[in-house]
Amino acid sequence: MFLRYWPPGMLVFAVIVLTGSGRGAVFYGVLFALCGLVSARYLPWRFAVVDEGIALWFPFGRRMFLPKEAVTIRVGSGSPVAYPEVFRRWGYPLTDGLVERRRSLLRAVLVEHGFRVA
Repeated sequence: MFLRYWPPGMLVFAVIVLTGSGRGAVFYGVLFALCGLVSARYLPWRFAVVDEGIALWFPFGRRMFLPKEAVTIRVGSGSPVAYPEVFRRWGYPLTDGLVERRRSLLRAVLVEHGFRVA
């Protein structure tokens, strides 16, 4: 849930900073707004693994579906990352919060559903 409320919170904080007076109010307000928008764009707060692919939910109502044939999952020491075939360098982390506690269970579910796991 943290990833769901972090980007809107950053935007609210940016507005608070921008309304204040000070030397760096505009710079830090824009910085917080950019951080909130970038994290809202690339960090899903929820995901679901189904037989057809992976559904991702992002803050501000954006949703995305990654078909099983067009995604590769990399599981390393951190949280698993889904790499769409279209964007090979950029992936979407599959996490349930700040720290992934059930990485081995998620890997087993992905293999069971037939995803390419690297």
